[in-house]
Amino acid sequence: MKWVKTISLSVFIIVFSGLIGLQGCKDIIFNNPLDPDASKDVVKVIRVIETSLLGLGDIAFDGEKFWKIDRSGILTAFDRETGIVIRSFSVEPGTGVGFFNDLIYFCNGYGGQEENILYRVDPLSGDILNRLPTRELYPRVLTAMDNGLAVFDVRSSGIFAYDPETGDSLRLFEVSGINIGGIAVYKGGLLITDMNTDSIYRFSLSGEVLTVFSSPASGIGGIAVDYSDYVYIFMLDGKVYKVSLP
Repeated sequence: MKWVKTISLSVFIIVFSGLIGLQGCKDIIFNNPLDPDASKDVVKVIRVIETSLLGLGDIAFDGEKFWKIDRSGILTAFDRETGIVIRSFSVEPGTGVGFFNDLIYFCNGYGGQEENILYRVDPLSGDILNRLPTRELYPRVLTAMDNGLAVFDVRSSGIFAYDPETGDSLRLFEVSGINIGGIAVYKGGLLITDMNTDSIYRFSLSGEVLTVFSSPASGIGGIAVDYSDYVYIFMLDGKVYKVSLP
């Protein structure tokens, strides 16, 4: 069945290559992520949402509400308008979370305890349905794309397109020198937060930096985008800034 696996991987690569419009991969290495003399664009704050959630861990939008994962092993859903907790589950420690095909995916990738595993969770019961081995990838954060997930691999500092059904992956580009707190798909590209500089980078899927934005407050963490392209920035103090990008 070796030829079947080869065909499957080839189809996967063709699909994602078409998605990102690449003929090859591009490395973006940020030894100095932002020129100190360069300016950043400013986001427009729509409102600030108070939550009872704190600390590291990305957020994800499921079409109605937001989810947050944290290092204590708690997965929480909260209302996108009020910040009120809707449901909360005890799962496993996590740093990245995404919503894909009506299921929650999360990963753990901080503090030298990163795992090459994705957890797949039922959003109604909180049950862990599968522990999916990610082979050579050690994801820190992830987000849903049209055909799978985009994950940041801690060990290679690479952004990968990942198919959770087959385990196949395609390296998109490299991002080193940024302390990533969250990742989200935005208008055909990716938004990535940098916790070191309280910045938000907008990348194309080929790795080009399109814009850099200043965070509306210090202590930036996770990030998510709703169906109207409003961006939600989770701060380590539990505030969520709903913003629009110029």
